[in-house]
Amino acid sequence: MYDLFVLGELMIGDTHGYQLQERLKRAVGPVRQISSGTLYPLLSRLVERGWISLRLEEPKGGRVRKIYKLTEAGKERFFELMVSPLDYTAETELMFHFKMSNFPFVTKEVRLASLEQYLNYLQHNLKYVDSETRMISSKKMDERKRAQVLRMLDHRKHVGLADAEWVAKELERMKTAKE
Repeated sequence: MYDLFVLGELMIGDTHGYQLQERLKRAVGPVRQISSGTLYPLLSRLVERGWISLRLEEPKGGRVRKIYKLTEAGKERFFELMVSPLDYTAETELMFHFKMSNFPFVTKEVRLASLEQYLNYLQHNLKYVDSETRMISSKKMDERKRAQVLRMLDHRKHVGLADAEWVAKELERMKTAKE
């Protein structure tokens, strides 16, 4: 998943690891921390696979910086990841956000497909919430617990509906937008 983020950032241009780490921290938000112990092994794997290259830059009087550059094989991998279907996992939303941030580098068809896949994912979750709501409503359980679980499911439904509405509008906007 972080492969796509790094490759997408390098589509913009060469950069050093610290800069990538800072951008990744901003992309994933305030509660998910990305350590050097996560990022640098990932960068090493991407270098080993030939998707990025590494050069050392020695500024006068400063520390040596590792500068990463996207290779042609890395561009191919980036496009493969952008067109690959979204998996339904706990990371689906973040993966969609990574894809969405890279929309400037792909065709309109790829952008539309990503939005449609995410909308399908949201609709899948909404069906699950409806199913669970029906099941909990008919299940024998402590009434206080039932009421609170139903409130939690109601919250999930409202968040899912708002997200699905936004994605549907974005799909329509993008369909009618000129390239």
